Amino acid sequence: MNTSIIIEAINLNLTIGKKKILDIEHLAIEEGEAIALIGPNGAGKSTLMQVLMLLRRLTSGKLLFKGENMEWKNAIAYRRRMAMVLQELLLLDTTVYHNVASGMKLRGFHANTINARVKEWLERLDITHLRDRQARNLSGGESQRVSLARALVLEPEVLFLDEPFAALDAPTRALLTSELARILQETNVTSVFVTHDFSEVPILSETVVVLQQGQIVQKASPHEVMTRPVNRTVATLVGVDNMIPGKVIGDQDNKTIVQVGAHQLKASAPFPAGSNVLVLVRPEDIRLIKGEPRPGRHNYINGIVREIFPGSVFYKAMVDCGFPLVTYVSAGQVMDGEIFTEKEVMLQFDPEKVHLINN
Repeated sequence: MNTSIIIEAINLNLTIGKKKILDIEHLAIEEGEAIALIGPNGAGKSTLMQVLMLLRRLTSGKLLFKGENMEWKNAIAYRRRMAMVLQELLLLDTTVYHNVASGMKLRGFHANTINARVKEWLERLDITHLRDRQARNLSGGESQRVSLARALVLEPEVLFLDEPFAALDAPTRALLTSELARILQETNVTSVFVTHDFSEVPILSETVVVLQQGQIVQKASPHEVMTRPVNRTVATLVGVDNMIPGKVIGDQDNKTIVQVGAHQLKASAPFPAGSNVLVLVRPEDIRLIKGEPRPGRHNYINGIVREIFPGSVFYKAMVDCGFPLVTYVSAGQVMDGEIFTEKEVMLQFDPEKVHLINN
């Protein structure tokens, strides 16, 4: 057994009535690893987290903590080696200091140790000035900082975070995401993070576990999941706007040729001829081309801009190429009149940026 594995799940099954909620063949979490759990609504993300924390009893299967079998009768002992931060704040109706100290008091730490650690985490999360404020008088961002401090002050071996920033406004969420990433790196605490916002994933995790209908369908790095999703559901989760039906008609110069409407597109990965596929291309990998096509480049397509969707820095432009292609354009290109609806444009993307999955 790999001694660096802190939590291991083997043949996990959770069934309620006749419905199978979780069916996990194997999941290993290494010490110091930062894992993101993603999936559509109802995929079992939060339920899996509860099972790993021994907050929900399994129907069958085995959970190991550093190689030891986690038995339900010893659940409290194992839970005390972990901590959890929820979207719901659940702060006590007392001061910030007493909220942060509450878990340590319950676990019987000496008063001097409590004072020292609470002081440290109030400073690290920039809430020292809130020490004596009542929790009911805190903003959402301040409250979530207190929740993080309350968990981290325990120095857990595993930190679970269940969509902790989902209810916050965008600027506060971005700031706390950045600060949490720094803290995870500094402490090297093992973390398991549930989110619906994939933009947080590359910042807060090194491994992504994708759940679908209670099963793990992909486990890989954020980059791999973003650029090589295993199916349509995963592609939608990670922001692949372009999923174009096509058919593989052969290969040429080590490139797979896919017929898409009147166009022949090239992909670098091999795929069997005759396969019906979805051609996946991320919007950020599609270029707007000025001038003539360059020799040696592939996948040039002409089209007409049909719709422009606003964003903060980048806008999305939907280009009609006989099929829709979505690409990013800058706010400046739109505001300066360089890109507008009904404009004829040329697009290009490299075969290496094309991912094919069965359709």
